[in-house]
Amino acid sequence: MGQILPQVEHIVVVMFENRSLDNMLGWLYADGGAPAAVLPAAGAAQFDGLRADLWNPANAGYFGGEAPQKIMVGRGTASSTVPDPDPAETFDNVTYQLYGPHGVAAAPLYPMQGFVVNYATTETDDATQIMHCHDCDQLPVLAALAQQYAVSDAWFASVPSQTWPNRAFAHAGTSNGRINNGSPPDPLAWDVPTVYNVLQSLDVSWSIYSDTLVTPSLTRTMFPKLWDPLLNEHFSRFTEFVDACATDALPAYSFIEPSFLLEPNDQHPPHDLQAGEAFLHAIWTAVSTSPGWNKTLLVITYDEHGACYDHVLPPVNATPPDAASDPGDGGFGFDRFGVRVPAVLISPYIAAGTVFRSDTDVPYDHTSILATLRDWIDIPSSAMLPSKRIAAAPTLAQVLTLATPRSDLPAIPAPATDWVQPAMSEPLNDLQKSLVSGSARRFGLDPKATLEGVQTRQHAVDFFKQRPTRVNS
Repeated sequence: MGQILPQVEHIVVVMFENRSLDNMLGWLYADGGAPAAVLPAAGAAQFDGLRADLWNPANAGYFGGEAPQKIMVGRGTASSTVPDPDPAETFDNVTYQLYGPHGVAAAPLYPMQGFVVNYATTETDDATQIMHCHDCDQLPVLAALAQQYAVSDAWFASVPSQTWPNRAFAHAGTSNGRINNGSPPDPLAWDVPTVYNVLQSLDVSWSIYSDTLVTPSLTRTMFPKLWDPLLNEHFSRFTEFVDACATDALPAYSFIEPSFLLEPNDQHPPHDLQAGEAFLHAIWTAVSTSPGWNKTLLVITYDEHGACYDHVLPPVNATPPDAASDPGDGGFGFDRFGVRVPAVLISPYIAAGTVFRSDTDVPYDHTSILATLRDWIDIPSSAMLPSKRIAAAPTLAQVLTLATPRSDLPAIPAPATDWVQPAMSEPLNDLQKSLVSGSARRFGLDPKATLEGVQTRQHAVDFFKQRPTRVNS
């Protein structure tokens, strides 16, 4: 197509919710195994995962000089709904998790040691569970794909904060200066061009597939520039993705959304991880059995860490994307990345057991997806999103190292299907609230007033059932 990845005709991205790399894949190579290949080749030979000696203090007094009450990192969790309840991931909470009460510093005294104390400020009865990280046998699909293809141990969220800012960087290369979802989230504050508008202007095929029963696409809800009814045909259900794979009819770029509300499989804490594993297995099956398998690149990642523990302090060499972000809300200069999240690349042109990091002095973040699309399609600068973060981001081209596609197809075990469903009487999490308030704005309703009457999951389901909220509406 363009300058890179000539063997690829379809790029597929699925983005799950709110999990750090350590929380999901920290134990991936913990038993003495080593990656078969590291990219770039001059990098550290070992996967930067968890070690048994990592800990966080349980006592806030530690930050004032008290001896620490150490909570050691845990291998494995008591259930697939840990952590429960939902941790806090707004900008201020994340800053505490990363730096403690003394705030951001060039040489922080307590890097990545604020997770337990911060989680204790929620309604949890056991703040130590934030240090419990899932073992590979608890995530057989994600772990197997990471080992059979490529996983990054240095892919960072774009913003040290919540869902909307990070998803905005994945779609638009900027959050328009926003550091949190908003109170309430209002799409009019996120009215920027997206990569889908770019693709549309160039007549490049694209689709957003949502595995939802009642809600509209989150991506479309976020960005008013995607509300045009003429774009309806680009928003489809996940079943249509499966059909497109089966008939080798995928568009050039596909973005997949899990279900966020009813029968959620987004892996947002405390949603059952096994539901997300089953969804990921369905995606893998559709892609790997497609006639177009040999020309497809599948990217699996997560929008942000969701306050789940990770031991690596994020880099501080992030490029502010635009004037609205330099500085943005709260004086934040968008010069720091968020916490590491899982990023797994799948293609028959990828060698098994690959671990990859950036091949430039800029780490991977979500804008690497957009930089890859730019160079793969050969989008001219006059048509591309103007984000300076995208301009600085490394692409994924280095990861597809094989000259010919692999003939083997790994057997990826199907997960259990008896996962826990959250009670419909439970209150909405921040993402679910954003779907309601964002949709209210799109429907011509007042976002804040609407949210006041939509307090539980059942209320949200009733709200969406009363309105024309098909995926492509």
